Amino acid sequence: MQATTPALDYAAEQCVSYNRATSDSFNLVNNCDAPIEIALCAEAESGACTQPQNFVRHIVTARGQLPNTFRSLQILNVFACKSPAVVQLGQGGLAGCDPTGLANLPILLASSLKNAASIITASDYPAGVAAEGNTRFEMRVGADGKPQNCFITVSSGKDALDKATCNAFMKRARFTPAKDSSGRATDGRYRGNVTWKER
Repeated sequence: MQATTPALDYAAEQCVSYNRATSDSFNLVNNCDAPIEIALCAEAESGACTQPQNFVRHIVTARGQLPNTFRSLQILNVFACKSPAVVQLGQGGLAGCDPTGLANLPILLASSLKNAASIITASDYPAGVAAEGNTRFEMRVGADGKPQNCFITVSSGKDALDKATCNAFMKRARFTPAKDSSGRATDGRYRGNVTWKER
């Protein structure tokens, strides 16, 4: 299980500055000492940047520059997050930072989990915990089908049960990986839950 830093701590718009390229154009630069992800929309028509699909994403290295050049007086909508967080775009031109880095990965269906019945066993129930609860979690799954990390999204109310959930899935869960547009295996994310009952 991994603890997450509040999303506000990852906001990085303050890292983005402008460098004059020519008398009527400029570039965007990451002035921070860490990589950032930028989601950028150039307002070509009114209301265009209220739709997430009109944003283009870039990973910009520390002190690095975006490849694009922009026109002076061009209206830009920019959101930025410090790595490993990613920009999570919403409707209406709203956005935030997802500290887990999972927001933009394809979601794996429950059917992609190959060995569901054998993941949680009686030995996983924490000793001395006499409580029931439901733990919801999210995992990053690599292109090899193995979990890379686990985050608790809704706690059962018992830290021991939450830890046991992530520990079991990290050790035993195996997935059919997600596919990219070319049909190649790629990273994905899986959302699941475990209902713990008193023994």
